Amino acid sequence: MKKQFRAPWDLLLTSLTVIVIAVLIGINYATPGLITTLITWGIILGTAAFGVYGYSVQNEKLKILRLGWSKDLSFSSIKKIEYTPNAMLGSIRTFGVGGLFCYLGYFKNSVLGSYKAYATHRKRTVVVTTQDDDQIVLSPEKPKDFVETIKERMEQIEQEQ
Repeated sequence: MKKQFRAPWDLLLTSLTVIVIAVLIGINYATPGLITTLITWGIILGTAAFGVYGYSVQNEKLKILRLGWSKDLSFSSIKKIEYTPNAMLGSIRTFGVGGLFCYLGYFKNSVLGSYKAYATHRKRTVVVTTQDDDQIVLSPEKPKDFVETIKERMEQIEQEQ
């Protein structure tokens, strides 16, 4: 079984990504040189490579799709998954990227406490709680369908064992 879900961008992510890329390219043209060009394109391509472009449910894994690779989360490590709209509301980034191709890294807010995000939309959020009680925030295009798909697959796996 394989099912994919897109990771749509919210307006803030789109705006920040466009503005930061425009500023970086502007700096590159204003101060031409090899070092400036390498730094500019290193930042752009480096952050694009770590962006979140979708989610895939495959066999016994949830794959967070990146540019040419994925971050895999085994279903056996998932304790709970639920659609939690606006889970990122009021968050502070403690370490990570907060608006260049994705919201990625470690964040903190009064609702979830500390959590890790692999998201592109702050309102369409799904919270995954792992067996270690870590919380991971994702943002698939159809969050309710995403949660149901994972729960169904986890039940199938449990019945097969």
